Amino acid sequence: VLATPDKQNANLQVVLALPLNDLHPDYPALALANHIFGSGGSSRLWKRIRETDGLSYDVRSGVQWSNDDLNSRWVSSAIFAPQNLPRVEAAWREELTRAVKDGFTQAELDQARNSLLNFRRLSRAQDNSVAAQAVGNLHLQRKFALSQQTDDRLAAVTLAQVNAAWQKYVDPARVVVGWAGDFKAVN
Repeated sequence: VLATPDKQNANLQVVLALPLNDLHPDYPALALANHIFGSGGSSRLWKRIRETDGLSYDVRSGVQWSNDDLNSRWVSSAIFAPQNLPRVEAAWREELTRAVKDGFTQAELDQARNSLLNFRRLSRAQDNSVAAQAVGNLHLQRKFALSQQTDDRLAAVTLAQVNAAWQKYVDPARVVVGWAGDFKAVN
């Protein structure tokens, strides 16, 4: 716990080391699983903690993919009123445990796949994004064809692969959780 006296908002930060990179065979499945769990307004985290429970101003998860080494990070965060800490943490852990135990649905996968592929297409239609990718490709000695190959891999992922990747890499017992906020009134 990091004390931030006199701050109105508190923050939950979660990190988990992942032994893979953006070329790993499990990349597409884990990217889609994370999208279902914590990316965007239709994610499980958002629906539960923001919409249903009304506990957080923002809640999300993402993967910070390594382009080189097998050393990526799964991260999650939430912004909330300090007095909501116990409820935010409990809801977050419940959703994580449920996702690992029960997996995701085909409807969730279809929606996430459509969303992620549309995002990738849109980014390739924006000059600044294309320029950034070109520079990255030069550095990594990659070609733009890899983007299409990645899209094809995302389009082909099955629900069984998504659930298997999530269960393989996201272990609730291994996540590192930290909080920052002014919790004096809560204790």
